[in-house]
Amino acid sequence: MTRAPFRRHRREALLLAVAALIALVATVRPAWATFKVALICSGSFTDGGWNQQGRAAIVRVGRQLHLHVSAVEHVSPVRAVNVMRDYLMEHYNLVIGHGYEFLMPAAEIAAEGGSTKFAVCGADQARPHIATLAFDLAGPSYQLGVLAALLTKSGKLGFIGGQAIPSVVACYRGFVAGARSINPRITVAQAYTSWDQPALSRSQAEAFIQQGIDVIYQNVDAASRGVFEAVRRADESRARQQSPVYVFGSNRNQNNNTTCGAFTPASAVIHMGLAFRRLVRAVQQGNFKPGVVPENMANGVCVAVLNPRLEGTVITAAMQRAVAHAAERLRNGKIRLR
Repeated sequence: MTRAPFRRHRREALLLAVAALIALVATVRPAWATFKVALICSGSFTDGGWNQQGRAAIVRVGRQLHLHVSAVEHVSPVRAVNVMRDYLMEHYNLVIGHGYEFLMPAAEIAAEGGSTKFAVCGADQARPHIATLAFDLAGPSYQLGVLAALLTKSGKLGFIGGQAIPSVVACYRGFVAGARSINPRITVAQAYTSWDQPALSRSQAEAFIQQGIDVIYQNVDAASRGVFEAVRRADESRARQQSPVYVFGSNRNQNNNTTCGAFTPASAVIHMGLAFRRLVRAVQQGNFKPGVVPENMANGVCVAVLNPRLEGTVITAAMQRAVAHAAERLRNGKIRLR
């Protein structure tokens, strides 16, 4: 009879200890357990370029860090204001506008306050309250220019961009600088078509090829399919068998494209996952800082990737050394592109 109260007391003490332990676990729950991140894109998640790459990168980072990820495609800059505000009201930790066109909408919503952090990819301008990830492919583009100058038989190169925004123009300028470091008399024609109309880019590539241009560097996202088709058709022609036409990829590794991978010697690649992971960690750890965030060769986000299938054949050992030497000089500051 005297042991029952003791047992009840012990049972109550045990329950209190369990409750305290549960409360402690809840208190030290990792920040990523409820971390919510959103990615807003203006194009399609199946564009084979910028938007598809961005979504794949944030989904991959979400899996690695156990995040709740929301991604939305086909958002115009006008509509972006409302989309971003919705995420703000839903208390997302981080909202990323994936493209230069989201710079002003993100700045407008970020100014409204709240705990949500905002970032914009592909912009090189600072705005209050937001971080801009300045993906700088100028260095890798310089390397591609070096390779193009060593591959060309005609001494004529071409560059096709989707739009003359700063990040794309930087690719053109880097490409020209690299090519002319090998051959100062080389010519580089430039044209700007669209991001999502392959027919326009195909027509432009065909026009370049008719002018004798035999190496084309494209940065046109979904429209890259049109450039690849033009190059494939040219290389299928008997007249081109002794003087092939080559094309370079951009943003993601396009060396294995199924249309003309055998004529794609290299790509200027953005490792977006690295940049997104660092951005998420900065927000989680309370280290988020507004302003321009350089993402370039120095931190390994932007690199030139050679096509391993063509190394030793199309891309000779001497060409590989020249491209690697250019990378070394870019990293140690002996080559300055800006």
